[in-house]
This record gives sequence, structure tokens and C-alpha cells, in this order.
Amino acid sequence: MYADVVNFVSSCDICLAYKQSTHGTIGKMGRPKQVSRPFQMLSIDFLGPLPTSRKQHSYLLVVVCCFSKYTMLFPVRRATSESVIRILENDVFLVHGIPQFILMDNASYFSSNDLNSFFNKYKIPNIHFTPKYTPQVNTVERYNKTVITSIASFIENDHRAWDVNLPKIQFAINSSVNETTNYTPNFLVYGRELVACGSHYTHSDEADEISFLPRDIYCENIGHLAKIFNDVQKSLWEAHVKNTKQYNLRRKETEFNVNDIVWKRTYVQSDKDRYFSKKLAPKFVKCRIVAKLSPLVYQLQDMNGQDLGTWHVKDFKAFKNQLIV
Repeated sequence: MYADVVNFVSSCDICLAYKQSTHGTIGKMGRPKQVSRPFQMLSIDFLGPLPTSRKQHSYLLVVVCCFSKYTMLFPVRRATSESVIRILENDVFLVHGIPQFILMDNASYFSSNDLNSFFNKYKIPNIHFTPKYTPQVNTVERYNKTVITSIASFIENDHRAWDVNLPKIQFAINSSVNETTNYTPNFLVYGRELVACGSHYTHSDEADEISFLPRDIYCENIGHLAKIFNDVQKSLWEAHVKNTKQYNLRRKETEFNVNDIVWKRTYVQSDKDRYFSKKLAPKFVKCRIVAKLSPLVYQLQDMNGQDLGTWHVKDFKAFKNQLIV
């Protein structure tokens, strides 16, 4: 009798659509980002909309190097693909070189044809988009928190001044020793620490008496960067292993195949005018897997054949006939 009840409930579409999952979240942590040098992989995102500043800025484009953690902040008036193209070309690509990987979310200004053509122009081989409702995959999200906290600490009650101190915030972030790499982003990018105060230099009225670091010593330091980059790679891996242990504590591992039927979590909003409440709406919707991008990321379509985009396995519900290891 018990087995019959379990089988009936496990195969009931209404139960599967409306009942919350009681099992652990599906999907353990994926593999670390494969980077070995600065500006090999970029992670970008928009913050906003923020209060319109006195310079008419409403958004902040944040660009982070996934290897060095070097962070760049660019205030813009509108979040558009045109502004992304202008900033990436003039302030990133032509300054730090062309990246091998770029990681972004699925917003329209990142997935536009204009931006895709721009990436093709520079022959960037790997453009990756985060799955829907999975911002934590994007490295820049961690630095968005730091940036917002720093901005809020400066502006106090004048929220229109959020863009005034961005250069200072950027300099402070890039001059701070990163907990993961054990180096400052400035050092990993430039091979030296940037001078933060003129008192660093020798006090002298005679220009020819100013002391400089001998060129041979400076070149010797640059020669050690290869070893330092290897140390950073090792530190990144160790941080990934440490985070994986915590992340995987209550998560279960499973893997799906093309044409499998899954139940995907819904993300709906209540609408008073339509007399619609998300609390009464289905929690999951029945879908079919049409492409397997990785063991954690799948392309879905609903049962009517409509494309639903790319989704992370954490939003799937495990049910009868699905093996969870």
C-alpha cells in the first residue's frame, strides 16, 4: 500500500507542479574557471538603475578580471549594448588586450546582435552566458556587493553623488590584497604596486637626486611573475576546493540527458490587476531537455515546444525514476 501511494503521488502532475521539493537542492559545484594570466577571462555586469546622478548617470558597468580580480567601474547613462561596446573597446580591449573568455548574464544588452558582431570583430573565441536566475555563476556578482557597499559608505544621504568617488573606490579595491590570490590586483596586472602617496618618493629639491629602482632589479622582479602566476593558479584552485566542500554539504548530484522530462522551478510575480498571486501559482512547470550544455546547465522547452532558455540544474525538481546519487 505504501509503495502504491508513493508511486501515485510521484507521478501526479498536479502534485509535482504545486508541492515544494523536500529533497536537497540538485547540483553540486561545477569546475573552477580555467585561467592562467590577467585579462584572459572577463566577467561583466551592470549595476542599476541607480538614482540619476548630477552627471546623468543611472547605471554602473562593472568589469572584473577573473584571474587577478582587477576591477573596473564605468558609470553610464543607459544600460545599452552601444555603451558596452564603447567601454570594452576603448577602455578594456585596447588597454589590457583581447580576452579569451567573457562571462555575462542573459540581459538583452549583452545578448544583442550588435555586441555579438563586436565580439566577432575581435575574434573572441568563448562567450558564455549565465543560466537564468543563477547570478552566482558570474564572478562579478561578488564584487558588485563590495562596490555597492563602498559607494553607500561615501554618499551618506546624497544618493545623486554615487558616481563621484568611483575612481577612488576602484583604486582602493585594486590596491587591496585579495584573500584568494594573496596579491593585490594591481601587482598581478602591472607587475608592481601602484604608489598611493607622494611621500613614497625621496624628499629632495634636486631632480637629479631622486632615487629610482634600478632597471635590472625591476626586470628581475618581472621575471618572477611566471612563478607568481602559478602560485595564484594554485591559490584559486585551493579556494575552489574549500568552497566546494561547504557548497556541496546538502546538495545532491544528478545528471539529465536530452529528451528527459523535468520539472523546472517557476519565477512569477503577483499581479493585483489580474487577480493573480504567486503564492497560489504552480511552483514548477513540466519541461523537456533539448540540449545538454554541461552536467549542470541545460536548454529547455515547455511541452508545447516553446523555448525556455538555459537553466541551471538547481532549479529542477527530482521525482520518480530520476536517480539521485
